Amino acid sequence: MNLVDFMRTISDELEGQFSEYDEHTSVIVVPLGKGRFQAVRGRMQMLDDQGTKTISFISKVCPFYEHMDLVDFMAENKKMLYSRFVVDDTFVKVEASVFREFVNVQNKEYLKSAICEVAQVADKWEQKLTGLDVF
Repeated sequence: MNLVDFMRTISDELEGQFSEYDEHTSVIVVPLGKGRFQAVRGRMQMLDDQGTKTISFISKVCPFYEHMDLVDFMAENKKMLYSRFVVDDTFVKVEASVFREFVNVQNKEYLKSAICEVAQVADKWEQKLTGLDVF
């Protein structure tokens, strides 16, 4: 199963909105209830020179500011099953990553749960830190 087909299938199951950027990147806008939504980007990338590929499911939380309490993020990391907080491109993001070979029909429910966790945690912290629903 390729990434685009996988993301489209999950989007349909979650009743989300699917957008394909290219063969390596697509986005699901996941509905979370109470009028809130969270965009989760699926992106395939090369991990090393041997051709190892990973797929990351990523959602933005908010811009990173120096005054943020990183201990709060680390405490939340301990509660997450599939994902973790990262700072990338000056943004706090929630990310789950798997090897490309793991993206198949047999692992669909696991991966769907990972995507849902990314969306839910990112939205929770976006609301907590900004009070908005931007991403």
